[in-house]
Amino acid sequence: MRKEFEVESHKLANSIDDARKRSILLFVSYITGSVMLVYGILHLFNHNHLLLLILFGCSAVFYGNVLFYHLTRRLNEACEFESILVGTFVLALVYQGGHENTALYWVFPFPAILFGLLGVRKALVMNIILLILLSVMLYVPGFIEAQYADAEKSRFLVSLSLVIIVSLINDFFRERSHMAMSQVQQSREKQANTDVLTRLVNRRFITVSLPKYLNQNPENFLPLAVIMCDLDHFKKLNDSYGHECGDLALKHVAQLFLDHLRQQDIACRSGGEEFLFLLPLCGVMDALHVAEKIRAALVETEFSYQGQPIPLTASFGVSLCKVSNGLDEAIKVADLKMYEAKQAGRNCVR
Repeated sequence: MRKEFEVESHKLANSIDDARKRSILLFVSYITGSVMLVYGILHLFNHNHLLLLILFGCSAVFYGNVLFYHLTRRLNEACEFESILVGTFVLALVYQGGHENTALYWVFPFPAILFGLLGVRKALVMNIILLILLSVMLYVPGFIEAQYADAEKSRFLVSLSLVIIVSLINDFFRERSHMAMSQVQQSREKQANTDVLTRLVNRRFITVSLPKYLNQNPENFLPLAVIMCDLDHFKKLNDSYGHECGDLALKHVAQLFLDHLRQQDIACRSGGEEFLFLLPLCGVMDALHVAEKIRAALVETEFSYQGQPIPLTASFGVSLCKVSNGLDEAIKVADLKMYEAKQAGRNCVR
């Protein structure tokens, strides 16, 4: 379960980047589609059929792609197809030359757009392919319909290369910054939800972070067994041996708990010598068995301080959470049962 929370945190961090890609996709689709449509209408009667085909065709396909996104919400597929459209449009425009041979001037925004849509690696590959194809188109005699001056060709390719390099540098460090900030955020969240001494999750995780996941994905948790655990006579241990011994005892039992729980289970230090275990997709009988197994292991596993063996026992209370908004009540029930175990003589499960 801890891995699932890390995955959810990573998804949350990536949502900002998805919003950026979505904004670029919508902007490029609507603006490019509209500009091509307007230019197509303006040149409707100039009898340049290839130019009209490029303008109206690109407009229709850009609008079609954004419609595909709105209907399916498949952002990555829409961005990849948009990138293919951009590359095709650039090649077709340079091939035909555009109005009054101005096609080369329209190419410069598109390398940055590709980086925005695809990310650094894919965009770099596509930009390099486009640069190679454009070089071939410009310098192989008779390859394209348009005619460009030699000086214009060389200056265009150098300028386009510079735009690609600058876009690469910008997006490379933007991605690095995004990853670093995501890691910092995850680290802060982990620190805020982790008990410093035992490295178990703390009460904040149970009261603040867990309910969100429980409400979003109840099928991954319910029924959720709840076990409250309180170390017996822990104040006496601190008074007799000192707080250093008490801290070592807490670390000892925390590791023992982890050794006897499943990977998907959660062990929490809820305060002082109290611990809380959450067992997803687990019934009451299985939870009672787990609590008894931990109780017995605590008795049988030796703990010593400065060479002196110190017996450790604990009292347990078990309850069951059946609905996503019932965790607080289940914890209260488990807490009451734990106190019943204390009153029954300690070192037992209720």
